[in-house]
Amino acid sequence: MELLEKVNTLFDSALRKTVTFVMGMMLVIIFVQVVARYVFHSSLTFSEELARYLFVWCVFLCIPVAQRMGGHMTVGVLSERTSGLTLKVLRLSAAILTLVFMSIILKNGVTLIERTSFQISPALQIKMSYVYYALPIGAIAMILNTIEDLVRIFRTPASETKPELSVD
Repeated sequence: MELLEKVNTLFDSALRKTVTFVMGMMLVIIFVQVVARYVFHSSLTFSEELARYLFVWCVFLCIPVAQRMGGHMTVGVLSERTSGLTLKVLRLSAAILTLVFMSIILKNGVTLIERTSFQISPALQIKMSYVYYALPIGAIAMILNTIEDLVRIFRTPASETKPELSVD
């Protein structure tokens, strides 16, 4: 468990730094595009495409970061009104469903990469597969986080399983 926590912490740190860089790039590119269009009456040919691809990366890299922070939405009606074994089973079920869903994303992401490896983007002239690498990377990080959650759920006795306080 300690090794998994260390790996996830390192992965999370790398993802946070990457997301910060990607969001910064996206902001600069969009700002430059707006200035070029409205001040110089000329636009950059690649800016919208690059911003779109950076947004895809940002979304799929932010998903595991938000999960690790506990930032994803939950159905509070169930989890806040239960405790003990019922809550433990509920959390276990949610983690297993997350693993199944992320496994599907991972499999389909790899398939998408394979299918687009020879396709070139119109403006940037890069392989489209580079855009879609975000899917399996985000899915792998989510799977690792969920496995860590599963271990924590199994290690916590049902009698100590209590609802988490929601931050509104």
